[in-house]
Parts: sequence; structure tokens; C-alpha cells
Amino acid sequence: MTISQSYAEVISMQHTGAGSWMKYLMYKSPATYRHCVRVALLAEIVVPYLPIDEKEHAAFIRGCFLHDVGKTKVPNDILHKKERLNDWEWSVLRKHPVYGEEILRNQSFYDENILQLVRFHHERYDGTGYPEGRKGEQIPLFARACSVIDALDSMLSMRPYKKPLTASEAYRELERHRNTQFDAVIVDLVLELPEHEIGHYFSGI
Repeated sequence: MTISQSYAEVISMQHTGAGSWMKYLMYKSPATYRHCVRVALLAEIVVPYLPIDEKEHAAFIRGCFLHDVGKTKVPNDILHKKERLNDWEWSVLRKHPVYGEEILRNQSFYDENILQLVRFHHERYDGTGYPEGRKGEQIPLFARACSVIDALDSMLSMRPYKKPLTASEAYRELERHRNTQFDAVIVDLVLELPEHEIGHYFSGI
């Protein structure tokens, strides 16, 4: 699945403190780890089109790779449950962005853009997300962008309680949630990606 040096550098993070947590995630929940890898691949495809400096590209890709590191602290019976979660289980799972930020800070991981991406990637553009209920541009750009590609990969992936959507179905869902769950600007950017570039992702899955 590697398509460039930047993507290879993401995987090499396994030799760092933060990377050791991702290696643990790989053993604890292989499906979650593979999701993180695919989101990093999508991030590399998307990042040239984001309104950020080129020197920030690698940080965005790394942040997308690390976005679910907090799930290492979610109990396995919740993380691997095949039925829909009950309210209490869902409240535990919703803590994983905060857990993730805590893990990285405890590893002396000081890239603030990545820390904010990990903490806020489940905030919603309309303010109904978690953990803080931020809305609009109160949500950092890195987190708003990760939210869209995280959701896209989730919709296209097999889950214990649902079948994956087709690409056209997933795109329609992104469009349907413009300016509610997602930043419309980011959604439009993803929907307009050149076919030959997004094809790298689809060939990987």
C-alpha cells in the first residue's frame, strides 16, 4: 500500500514511543490498526489539496495514522463487540480521543497539530460531536479533515454489525452530512479528488 516516502515514514513511527502504542493496537485490534493505516493512506492522497503548508503534510499523515491510538485503553469486550453497543459501552468508547491525546502527551509527543487531531477527530461541524461539543472552525482543521476521511474508510470497511457501503453510497453519505457532521469544504475536496489518485486507496482495500 505504500505510495511514497511520506507514507513509509508513518509506518516507521512504530520504532518510537508513540509507535509502540500503535504496535500494541495492532495486536489488540488488528481491524482498528488496519483502519488507521488506510486512513493514513487516504491522508497522503488528500493532504496536497488541504490549505496547509507543505511542511505540515507529514504531521497530518502521522496524525491520521495515530488518530485511534486511544482505543488501546478501551476494553476488548467493547472494542470487539459484534452487536451494537449499549449506552454505557458507547460512553466508554467515546473516551478514546481523550485517551489518545493523553497517551501521546505522556510519550512527550509535542506536535500540537497532531495532538488536536487525535483529541477532536470526532467533533461534528454542527457542534453535536465529542469530547467537547466544538463546532465549525472551533474544531482544528487537521481534525476536521481527518473526520471526513476517517468516516469514509469506516463506511467502506466491513464492520461486525454492518456491511460496507459501495463507493457511490459512501460519497452520497458524505455529501448528505455537509455542514452537519462534516466541514463542507473538506467534503467537496474529497469528492473531487482525481480518480487516478483516489484509485491508490481503492486498490489497497
